[in-house]
Amino acid sequence: MSEVRGLRVSASAALKEKRLLALLKGRDAGEAALQEAVEDAQLLGSLELSGLRVTWEEVVASRSGAAPEAVRRLRQARGAVDAKAPLTLDALRAWQTALFGAEAGWRSRARAREGVAPAPPDLIPGRLSIFEEWINSESGRDLKPAQQGALALARLVEILPFEDGNGRVSRLAASHLMVRGGLRPPILAAGDGPRLAACLQAAFHLDTEPLCALLVEGSERCLDVMIQTLERG
Repeated sequence: MSEVRGLRVSASAALKEKRLLALLKGRDAGEAALQEAVEDAQLLGSLELSGLRVTWEEVVASRSGAAPEAVRRLRQARGAVDAKAPLTLDALRAWQTALFGAEAGWRSRARAREGVAPAPPDLIPGRLSIFEEWINSESGRDLKPAQQGALALARLVEILPFEDGNGRVSRLAASHLMVRGGLRPPILAAGDGPRLAACLQAAFHLDTEPLCALLVEGSERCLDVMIQTLERG
């Protein structure tokens, strides 16, 4: 996890961009090795936030299919939806199917939670449809990508549409909207757990700014990952 923990986040994004350009020496920041490093860091962080114990080596090995099932499935889920497609219920189902198989569906049992309660099972489809309509409306599209990501992440965790994997799917949705809007994918690490939980509680009460700020910082971490990858050669 050293590639994610201890990231250098003190320098401004502009300085990091300059450092990255200097290290690239004219090469494309989208080259495979850099994108793989970013993807690996994002996968590892999401798995650890889900409470799964995995190693950096297992995440890297999942590129060739040689890794625990949860790691392989999250990698498959990350590529299950067209990056340019709008965020829809079909996209949510595609991610959930990649994670848990075709038999996975909407949550059918009531769930308890401190504070704002998850949606009752019979209201999940309706609330998701309202969310889908809004996020793709003119009002939703007018938001900045990080704001869209924060609202999607908070709303999906609030609804809790699935029996399992809600955090992973919600983070995939937030990342999808941010990348579709031109940002780098957010990397959230295990150490972000307490802050993420606090940000979600604030978002449940209509204050999404803390969560938006966390996602922006997560997106900036891509620069750290790429810089570290280039420095290691």
